Amino acid sequence: MKSKVSYSRYVIIVTTIISVVLFAGCIATVKNEVAFFPLLSIYLILIVFSLLYAPFYITADNNEIILGSILRRKKIQMRNVESVQLFQPTMGAIRIFGSGGFMGYWGIFREGDIGRYYGFYGKASDCFLIRMKNGDKYVIGCAQPGKMADYIRSQIRN
Repeated sequence: MKSKVSYSRYVIIVTTIISVVLFAGCIATVKNEVAFFPLLSIYLILIVFSLLYAPFYITADNNEIILGSILRRKKIQMRNVESVQLFQPTMGAIRIFGSGGFMGYWGIFREGDIGRYYGFYGKASDCFLIRMKNGDKYVIGCAQPGKMADYIRSQIRN
């Protein structure tokens, strides 16, 4: 099963504003090397990390769950999954490392009721929680969270 990640309006607005401001800043400072190169470096670092880690799609089959970005795929072995349930992260989640809106929500977060987790979603209302046998947790979002969670649940029972 495959499902794309859908983004909230907040994610789209934050991504657009940051991209436009950094791009415009680079254009405006192109003749000022002291300002241009640090600004360009920040812009390139954001883009590279986003291409590597920003949520784009989720795929699941009987062996693994794949969290797909544009340039990278993270595989979660189905045999290591303990449980899956629908889950909605709150705005109170603390971002430890990653993005809290620029090209989605991705990275490591901490939330009061579930603790530390790896986030990979574009819209908080479209998420589910995967608990691993080793204690790791993943909050994953896609356009069809209920169907994806049911599919993964059916695969871990087999």
